[in-house]
Amino acid sequence: MENNSYQAFAVLKDGTRQLIEAETILIQLGEEDIEIALAPPHPVFQGKLTLTTGSAIQGREHETGSGTQLIIEPGAANVLHITPKKL
Repeated sequence: MENNSYQAFAVLKDGTRQLIEAETILIQLGEEDIEIALAPPHPVFQGKLTLTTGSAIQGREHETGSGTQLIIEPGAANVLHITPKKL
């Protein structure tokens, strides 16, 4: 099976990159998690960054209700602000 995972790095204060060997990265924002998939969840998403939250995160499918939405606000032509909002 071909490895289509994206490379991810931790960037230190001095600019040094350290390779992160992971399938996903979880970022905790308050009580909510945002998951960044380092491998596309489906071939049609190859080359796209996929973020999920709430019951869409693998292993949290049991969560019910409308869950959490990602609020996306443009900050500039090359900046997006992403905020998880519990419904």
